[in-house]
Amino acid sequence: MNRGDEALVVPKDCVLWAHHQPYAETVLDDYAEVDLDRWNHRLAARRIPARVYATDADGRQIESGIGHIRRGDLEASSTRLDLGPAPGLNRLYLCAAWLRSHSGRGGLRRFPDVRDPHDTAHPFDAIAKALDACEAMPTLVDTGAFRNWSGWPDAPGVGHSLMSLYGWAVHGSAPDRPQLLDTFSAASLVRYGWLVGAGASQFSVRTYARYSNLLHRWAGQAGTRAEIVELWLNRDWQRRLDISAHQDALTLW
Repeated sequence: MNRGDEALVVPKDCVLWAHHQPYAETVLDDYAEVDLDRWNHRLAARRIPARVYATDADGRQIESGIGHIRRGDLEASSTRLDLGPAPGLNRLYLCAAWLRSHSGRGGLRRFPDVRDPHDTAHPFDAIAKALDACEAMPTLVDTGAFRNWSGWPDAPGVGHSLMSLYGWAVHGSAPDRPQLLDTFSAASLVRYGWLVGAGASQFSVRTYARYSNLLHRWAGQAGTRAEIVELWLNRDWQRRLDISAHQDALTLW
């Protein structure tokens, strides 16, 4: 961790909020409504061998219509959704659908097309290797000497936010579990004194590791989990955006 990061202390408001947040309800039950037809029609049109699944109001698995995807459904350990015998690509698009459809998240504005434009004969080899690299140990946030690749995995069409969420989904038991790189949360961290020279979409793996590790450290200080801290940062930033928008409206009036 950067030495400057060590001087940052978790905000008191975060500690107070975190103590009232049950992890299962606040994080794992955080859901998004997803238009499954829109996602699966696009996948079929591009001949991408993946499907997005969700559950209906009764908890049954569906692949058409409007469905619900919980954040907990993204986890590799989850049994709520059957992603088939080769779940990697399906899980990636499940993460993408949750991230794109969630009103409170600041990432993923375009449909992620994972086909490799430079290898039309084997268009999915690159994304398969990237997912394997993301699933392997050391994890995405480990920048030490034992990593056999540098930088973000070469994943066509997949941005940093989506890759970080996939890393979170497949490393549930890791003590330094990769955390969701959210634009709003990263901006909120900067407001609280975190020094970084680029926006979240330009983060290097090393900067992302600093971000994720700081969330874990603050969680330790607050007696909670890193996901709760990240969610507080996200909501704190949105609250300030709402206040700013309200003040602008008053000025215009």
